[in-house]
Amino acid sequence: MKILLVSSPARDSPEALSLGAASVAAALTAAGRASSRDGDSLAAAQVELLEGRLGEAAESLASRIAAARPEAVGFSTYSWNRELFSEAARLLRPMLPAATLFAGGPEATADPEALALESGLDFAIAGEGETASVAALRAIGESRRDALADIAGVVVPGRPWRRSPPEDPASLPSPWLLGSIDPASLGGDLVWELSRGCPFRCAYCYESKGQSGSRPFPMERIEAELELFARSGIRYAFVLDPTFDSDPVRAAVLLDLFRKRAPGMRWKFELRAELLDKGLARRFAGLDCSLQIGLQSARAETLATVGRPGFDRSEFARKVGMLSQSGASFGLDLIYGLPGDSLADFRDSLDFALGLGPNHLDVFPLALLPGTELAERADELGIEADPRPPYLVRATRELPPPDLARAASLAAACDRFYTEGRAVGWFDAARRPLKKSPSALLRDFASWLAGRAAPLSKASSGTVGEGASAVEAEQLGFLEAEYSRAGLATLYPALRDLVRLHGAWARALAEGEESLLELSYDPEEILGAAAAGLAAFARGARRANGEWRVLPDAAEGARIERAQESRASPGGRGHHRPTERNRRS
Repeated sequence: MKILLVSSPARDSPEALSLGAASVAAALTAAGRASSRDGDSLAAAQVELLEGRLGEAAESLASRIAAARPEAVGFSTYSWNRELFSEAARLLRPMLPAATLFAGGPEATADPEALALESGLDFAIAGEGETASVAALRAIGESRRDALADIAGVVVPGRPWRRSPPEDPASLPSPWLLGSIDPASLGGDLVWELSRGCPFRCAYCYESKGQSGSRPFPMERIEAELELFARSGIRYAFVLDPTFDSDPVRAAVLLDLFRKRAPGMRWKFELRAELLDKGLARRFAGLDCSLQIGLQSARAETLATVGRPGFDRSEFARKVGMLSQSGASFGLDLIYGLPGDSLADFRDSLDFALGLGPNHLDVFPLALLPGTELAERADELGIEADPRPPYLVRATRELPPPDLARAASLAAACDRFYTEGRAVGWFDAARRPLKKSPSALLRDFASWLAGRAAPLSKASSGTVGEGASAVEAEQLGFLEAEYSRAGLATLYPALRDLVRLHGAWARALAEGEESLLELSYDPEEILGAAAAGLAAFARGARRANGEWRVLPDAAEGARIERAQESRASPGGRGHHRPTERNRRS
């Protein structure tokens, strides 16, 4: 039997790798190898992975699947690919009339019968898919289709069904170690699953309706996979663990392991700030890593409504402060459109989040995912959302459509000005003389940008052909206008130097770009302006007009030197550089 498992990425990113299809492929391969039964169809099964191309049409995808001549096709369905896969499956049916078509993944788990019917599938899998897929395809290979509906997790339209029980991670084969995915083929970046499940019950998340608790993979498997990654030249790993620090003791052991066995790798982890301690903060700071922390809202009542009770602003700030003090790089998440949050509440959450100094702030509209607790309570809570993927909120009781549009504009402005603009090192220094809150400054930036070109939207930011320099030009154009309007033009040269210096440093680190800067002040002095304040700096500093180069550096990441020194001597003279957190922005 030839089995083709199909996935499709949400975006062009190493973090979009589909481990679900690969994990099912590993389970099918392992089951076939372990079989001792005569005539077991899986013993001779050929299992392959096929990935849809970004933006690929259903006709193209269906044609590529049909060309492989599979006897069974499984789709790994998420909100971003449900409609693509449904159409591809319908097109595929007449091309491969004898093939078995099925689907798994979050969309299949949330709405299995509807997905199977709209796509013309033979069955869907509700719940984790390894054991159910093995049993279902074995039954089909043995001509026992009537037994499909008796398998836990297999949903045949019109027949009673039950969700598959959670898998035991210790019993699952590794897609990496079994060869379902070759890490050496991924260009140095990958997604790594260290556990299943989540100990929390956030009402907007698919995990809210699954089994509570985290189920870690065995340490022996983790060590073997890590050794494989090191041999394969992996440089970056996004740890696919909803709450890496849910078990702080285990997290500490893993961080020590990563530092010892893979000292040259970069990492990304998702955390709950409430679980941090100083020991973990120090360990994170000792790795080349970025941390993503889900704040979602700064309103305790809203968070309690969505299954995150007990939020305390001062405690959250104290925990995040441990990361700042240790030098660890972190970002925060916010969601607008949560039940209970008005536009004023969202602005307040923005102000709180940006006041913590994250390296980046990711802001998203609520997605009312099928099968989640929030989707089931939508009428009760006054939430209206698009019934089609990606199920984005249209309005709430507290956030009518005009306010939702204003929140979206703020989110896009934050993404452009703060996150894409790598503004963490100078954002507070820029806004304080203007006496504006973070959200007010972003609101005014959105208005300024809309007055110059097409209205800003999150989807249109980061257009191909634009780079960090283009965003910096927008930042400086806006700030020059704001400082002139506020009668603060004398402070602008210092701010301009501060923005340019941080921007050039970040480009040297992230893009390997060399910059030639004309500065009004010495870099060693201007970097102190962020802490001292622009007004105090401008009163005491002396102008020192000159040219400076910011260059990539193999040992330090980047360095700053006078332009004439750079021409005279390749080594030049090193100068004070932005703080470690800003270097990683």
